[in-house]
Amino acid sequence: MSIHNLFPFLEFLVAEQVKECEAYIPFRCPGGEVCISIQYLCDGAPDCPDGYDENAKLCTAAKRPPVEETASFLQSLLASHGPNYLEKLFGGKARNALKQLGGVEEVAVALSESQTIDDFGNTLKLMKSDVEHLRSVFMAVENGDIGMLKSLGIKDSELGDVKFFLEKLVNTGFLD
Repeated sequence: MSIHNLFPFLEFLVAEQVKECEAYIPFRCPGGEVCISIQYLCDGAPDCPDGYDENAKLCTAAKRPPVEETASFLQSLLASHGPNYLEKLFGGKARNALKQLGGVEEVAVALSESQTIDDFGNTLKLMKSDVEHLRSVFMAVENGDIGMLKSLGIKDSELGDVKFFLEKLVNTGFLD
């Protein structure tokens, strides 16, 4: 048997390994062999062979704005207001476009996957004072204290976007 006769078989094997999930079961479990319906994500019963569909970080991220949306929002604030703008929210480590925190993408992932603000602080190794400052910013949003946000230098034209973004996190248990 020549090697050329094996190509159709090898192509079949490769195609089987990267087979797309059907539209009615779009979530691919790690390993790629099992696809499940979105309704079975985070329902309390593991459906993936390794239980990944019940992973705490996955279930938290499923309730939060997508990482891409969060990263885009953070990036737009930095582009509009300079590389140190997010220091107002996250503290001194946020200087230089969040570089010490791993960059915009790392912060966006941490905001998406961290169940609480304390988990977020631990993930990014924030100082306790920075976590408490961030908590006060979120509390101001939750309580409608626009004056506190303005005192941080957040302009009237930015308040709506910042408030909307932070409320999405508050409404998914970030302060619990």
